[in-house]
Amino acid sequence: MRVFPRLGSRRAPKTPADADRRALQQLQALGADLTKPRHVIHFVYFADEEAARRAAEEIEAAGYSIAVVSPDERFREWRVHADAVRVVGETTIDGFRSWFEHLATTYGGEYDGWEAARTP
Repeated sequence: MRVFPRLGSRRAPKTPADADRRALQQLQALGADLTKPRHVIHFVYFADEEAARRAAEEIEAAGYSIAVVSPDERFREWRVHADAVRVVGETTIDGFRSWFEHLATTYGGEYDGWEAARTP
């Protein structure tokens, strides 16, 4: 049995927005009600600690719980994980992506997307 049903083409998404839409489709296929708030984590990477901490301050001010994670064997970058309970759906995901991409660019980092819980 497949956990993630086949959603159209098996090709990689062409844009980050396409990846977001596929993730939303997968959540729905697993029975998620996308009108309900759920735990979501956004991932942002930075080359240095100062940039990561400055971005983390802005993210926290926007109502997220943050974790700043130092580089390790697996990741060479500083990572900021931004956790919150939010409605993640067609009407919200573009705004989340836009805000996090802008923040990443401001501090010389890269937004690497999000993940969300299936159930609220």
